[in-house]
Amino acid sequence: MGYYGIISHKQTKGYRNMKPMRQAEQDFLKELNKSKFSDRSEIVDTEISMEANKLADKQKPHFAKKLGVEKLLKKVEIASKKYHDFKQTMQETENKLYRECEEVAEELSRRLNHFDKARKWDKNFDGFTTKEDTVHYFTSKLDEVCYREAKKHIQKNHAVYNQLQAMEETGALIIHTGADIKSVVKALSDQMNKAGIKLPIPEQLLQIAVN
Repeated sequence: MGYYGIISHKQTKGYRNMKPMRQAEQDFLKELNKSKFSDRSEIVDTEISMEANKLADKQKPHFAKKLGVEKLLKKVEIASKKYHDFKQTMQETENKLYRECEEVAEELSRRLNHFDKARKWDKNFDGFTTKEDTVHYFTSKLDEVCYREAKKHIQKNHAVYNQLQAMEETGALIIHTGADIKSVVKALSDQMNKAGIKLPIPEQLLQIAVN
């Protein structure tokens, strides 16, 4: 039934002699109509929602069974619990192992720092990061200081090295005697010759010293 079908014949006859509504009037009545029905619809929708909640609360315990998915839902519950329990255990285990690694690494760091000060390695063993390869950090530094210690040991027992060191010290003492340059240069040259080192002495230098 159209719009005019709900209006009586008498009303229709009367409308024929009247001017149709203007667009602004139509728009106003449309909005008014919509607003009034919207207000009423909200009240009805609220009532429906309340009733639906009550009914859903009654049906929830048996709804999965009604759909035939109750057993599958139970399997999901069991699998999910296993997964989350594992994640929790894994995190707890990770934290425990991290703390253990941190503690022993700090103890090792303290001991090596004591050696560092005593042996003058000029190394610092505090820069380790537990979440990275802590062993590599310590072993690489230990390799460096191990080489230094080995080198010191070889130097200590190396005859030529120690002779050179002694000759160099003697040379430094000769220079600091305060004697005349000719005597100093001669003594220094003799000392270097013992080590197989030649010291070329310009004649002009000795002449200046004599003059």
